[in-house]
Amino acid sequence: MFPGWNRFPGRFAIVLVLLTLLLLVLEHVNGRFWLNDFRVYYGAAQSLLHGDTLYGVAHGLDSGTFKYAPIMAMAYVPLALLPYSVAATIQYVLIVAAFIWSVLLADRLVRTHVLGGKVAGYGPVFLTTLVVVVHLHRELHLGNINVLLLWILLLGLDRMLSGRSGTAGILIGLAILAKPHFVVLLPLLLLRDQRRACITAVVTVILGLVLPAAFLGVEHTIQLHRDWFAVMAGHNASLIYTGGDAHNSVDTIYSFLHRTVLHHFTSPSTLEVAVILGCIALLFAAYVLRNRMIERNNAGMAGHIVIEYFLLLALVPSITLTDTNHFLFSLPAIMLLCHRLIPRPRSRWLLLVALLLLFAYGGNWADALGDLSDRMVHFGVLGIANIGLVLLVALHFFVGGSNQKERTAST
Repeated sequence: MFPGWNRFPGRFAIVLVLLTLLLLVLEHVNGRFWLNDFRVYYGAAQSLLHGDTLYGVAHGLDSGTFKYAPIMAMAYVPLALLPYSVAATIQYVLIVAAFIWSVLLADRLVRTHVLGGKVAGYGPVFLTTLVVVVHLHRELHLGNINVLLLWILLLGLDRMLSGRSGTAGILIGLAILAKPHFVVLLPLLLLRDQRRACITAVVTVILGLVLPAAFLGVEHTIQLHRDWFAVMAGHNASLIYTGGDAHNSVDTIYSFLHRTVLHHFTSPSTLEVAVILGCIALLFAAYVLRNRMIERNNAGMAGHIVIEYFLLLALVPSITLTDTNHFLFSLPAIMLLCHRLIPRPRSRWLLLVALLLLFAYGGNWADALGDLSDRMVHFGVLGIANIGLVLLVALHFFVGGSNQKERTAST
């Protein structure tokens, strides 16, 4: 028997380590240990070291262009000094560790702050992992940083709830530097009177933007940031899928609304995207303000900010142009839902709707589904399911989602 097997979360951690170790061996045996997304970070860091072009060139695959801030390339310089196989293995191990910590941290945040101290159990953590495993497999195969960022963001929330707003702001700021999508968290911090965390996050971003100048020079750093902004603008130029074989924007909420309703009234445009995004922002702000009103009346439950934070993380892949493994940011919201299903669902309709959405979100195993998998991709089923999960979680906790045990003063 493994040490810690009989203590939570020993079994979960041990099972995950063994399964991911088996996957690592199989990837090597099959000659598929590529980590092509990591190769981009690795190649970008080497370009910095050798004074080569950072943006607009392929690092690895033809599509492997670097789309991140210069500070991100600097962060990978230590790994770029190692042989690629060694650096890639380190990245793989970091992803596995970050995933285990993220699942356990999301579980603890839900049990402690939303469910009033619910006893720890393996059901929700294993079910959540089962739901997201197809996206985790892709993340491990590509070697991206989404799980690492998820862990940083959850740790930031944990620190904020512990009263360490400065540390929380630094962590959130680091995530924004890596992927500016997470700037959507800053308005929530302001609405929740977390001004110190918000200011610290902004300062962290500013420092991250200017720090490369100390090593690369001011003029070169300014040019690198211009190149970065140009690459980002080009990458997000088309957020609405209108047909064809390029499905990279098919899972956005803009594509779903345009294909189902808005194509009757307008052509795809930046204005359409801006209006949809504005409506989402207003609805979410109203949701937060409604929660605060309940809290002022001493009838709210602890952990509203946890739910709101989780919902924003889940929204990110639906409002930006991303790959499917970016939908791992919905893991915390899925954890919330799984805790409502285990040990017993609160209603049959919740069980039915949740199972349908969870399958649509995490059930697209291409090898098992064959042609059905292609149809699911074409119709943007993953994106639709993700929006459905966000709405289900939001509505469930909006309409009588708490019990008496959970009705405590909000943080």
